[in-house]
Amino acid sequence: MTSRRLRNALLAGAVLYAASAAIADPAAGDEVAAAAAAADRFLQTLDPAQARAAVLPPDSPLIVNWSNLPAGMAGFERNGVRIGDLQDAQRAALRDFLAEALSPAGAELVHGVIAAEGVLADASRASRLGWHPDNYWLAFFGEPSPAGDWSWQFGGHHLAINVAVTGGVMSMSPSFIGIEPAAFVLDGTEREPLGGYAAGAVALLGALPGEQRDAAMVGSRPRDLYAGAGRDGVIPPVEGSRVVGWPVERQRQLLDLIGLWVGAMPPAAAALRLAEIEAELPEVRFAWHGPADGSGSIYYRIQGPTLLIEFSTRGSLGAAGGHYHSIYRNPTNEYGRARLGDS
Repeated sequence: MTSRRLRNALLAGAVLYAASAAIADPAAGDEVAAAAAAADRFLQTLDPAQARAAVLPPDSPLIVNWSNLPAGMAGFERNGVRIGDLQDAQRAALRDFLAEALSPAGAELVHGVIAAEGVLADASRASRLGWHPDNYWLAFFGEPSPAGDWSWQFGGHHLAINVAVTGGVMSMSPSFIGIEPAAFVLDGTEREPLGGYAAGAVALLGALPGEQRDAAMVGSRPRDLYAGAGRDGVIPPVEGSRVVGWPVERQRQLLDLIGLWVGAMPPAAAALRLAEIEAELPEVRFAWHGPADGSGSIYYRIQGPTLLIEFSTRGSLGAAGGHYHSIYRNPTNEYGRARLGDS
């Protein structure tokens, strides 16, 4: 079977599995219903002008209109309504929506990225660049419904979450997660929201047998990310260590690392997606560039037929001045289009 035919077969099987599993698992439907209800409660708080801005047509081409750049640099108007333009009750309803539409870990991650933005807001360049925790936007594509197909998008500087509900199944692609500073103190507590994403990969690389670790090391990396904002459809070189030959313990460690991204979705939706990814592990590769101990700038990539994760840093891991970018994609189902039958 050719690589293309095998990829198509894997995708077809994954979609059928997810759809049938979602029907068999009432929890997946409950998660969609809870997210739709919370979205409706938020929309009910908006005035007519805000509501028109917040809900776009389900087939709007603006769904690809997202960026990780700060508001002062993006060069375009983001979709939806801005946090800074909302009243207190509306902000509370937005937070409630994120709490229902994401897992607790996913909501905490989003709030951590925005908290880091609050640290940047004290910098001398903040006003010019638009660094401010108010500069995040929420948009819906289609009317939120427990039974219909719809999508939502939330983001701003270092953040772009795209979640689609199609056929009762949640998917989350593409999603950009970044942060600066990587480590900071908030209310007297040290915070490092993406610490596990970096440390988990360092631990995985260090635990691989020598030959497989050597195979993971690649000689070049992109300046930032191959498939970041504005790079829909870009597929990086397929290189690195093949997971099929790894010890079972290391494969499980890789799945745990992948779960940091996938686990931003509610538990039942995340479990369905992780089952899809586990089924394709024989074709997944892990690539690494930079010092193996994370003592300097690193880049790693996890890539399979329906999976692309990239993680890129500037500076040493965990440093107060650290600056991280990452992207999670299912290249075969961006913006939920595969299950809608779109190309």
